Amino acid sequence: MKPAAHLHADSEHGTKMKGIWTIWLERLGPLVALALLVVAASIPADGVFLKPENLLNVLRQSSFVGLIAIGMTFVIIAGGIDLSVGSLLAFCGVCGLWIMNTIVEADVIVSVVLTAQEQGFEPRYNAVTAWFAWQFQQFGLGGNVWFAVIFGILLMMVIGTAAGLLNGILIAKGRIAPFIATLGGLAAYRSLALTLADGGEMRSQAGAAFKTLGTGGIPIPGVEVAKNVPLLIPYPVIVFIVVAIAGHLLLTRTRFGRYVFALGCNERAARYSGIRIDRVKLGVYALIGLTTGIAAVLLSSRMNSVSSPGTGNLYELDAIAAVVIGGTRMTGGAGTIFGTVVGVLILGVIGNMLNLYGAPIHLQGLVKGLIIIAAVLVQRQTRDS
Repeated sequence: MKPAAHLHADSEHGTKMKGIWTIWLERLGPLVALALLVVAASIPADGVFLKPENLLNVLRQSSFVGLIAIGMTFVIIAGGIDLSVGSLLAFCGVCGLWIMNTIVEADVIVSVVLTAQEQGFEPRYNAVTAWFAWQFQQFGLGGNVWFAVIFGILLMMVIGTAAGLLNGILIAKGRIAPFIATLGGLAAYRSLALTLADGGEMRSQAGAAFKTLGTGGIPIPGVEVAKNVPLLIPYPVIVFIVVAIAGHLLLTRTRFGRYVFALGCNERAARYSGIRIDRVKLGVYALIGLTTGIAAVLLSSRMNSVSSPGTGNLYELDAIAAVVIGGTRMTGGAGTIFGTVVGVLILGVIGNMLNLYGAPIHLQGLVKGLIIIAAVLVQRQTRDS
């Protein structure tokens, strides 16, 4: 019979080994799941899934949600949630395209408004649009397409960041639960987008100067889709990769990243440690606002328009699903950007695979919901084991 000291040592060794296996399961589980999904998706449709153009299409379609998911990773690790991102994306996109069109068509708008005033009838442009058009015309910027595109892109990112800061202020200073504060944002931002676009679609008038950002890319040497038509690495994919790398470095190599983990692990302990909790909360919500603004730029450029009732719909579900599937705990305090990227790819492969199998598109939401539940159950099992 072993002495008590040996039994205690064996118990500690067993607990340590179990902890190591749990960590590796959390880290490698999503990657293994992605590999299995790729194998399953490669079976039907005569290998269509593995064609380079299809793989790049999956990456491009995933990059829009992926950008939001990068910001969502910070929010969830910090113990929060953001349900407003889909509506905010639509609002940012509508605002950006509206200001672009106002600049591009400034001369026409001013002319129409002046003619309407002279003849005594109501102009088809509202007072706000007319005022901005007049200002841009006075500064000699009316009709300048490149200025319109740059200004519109910056406006989308600024509005996204400002809206994220507003959510952060409500949560950090107003002491409103993140779920409630961002649920209010979900309704408010969609309503603003609908109002600005009159409940319809806002279409860009900037032409190729703006559209190229979402549809173009960098040619892959020696790879062609057709004769003299090179295969492109889409710009949205490149931006997604750059933002993911920046997010990883911010989360793992900076003081802010350590504070985010500390906040998610134990807010009271973090406060007693001298961490300015309110600033960290403001930071993570401003960050997700910024990534949402970037996603709005790329998605509106890809479509060359924004549908006020439909664009960004349920993106919050996709972003949260990607983060949770990637191993970030909904309770906060643990997670990685790499895991989130894998989670984004898993969702992208599932959507593409369902299309290849001919599954009804309306069932994709059911599949994503089941995946979220399964991922949370797996996390709970690994924590309890």
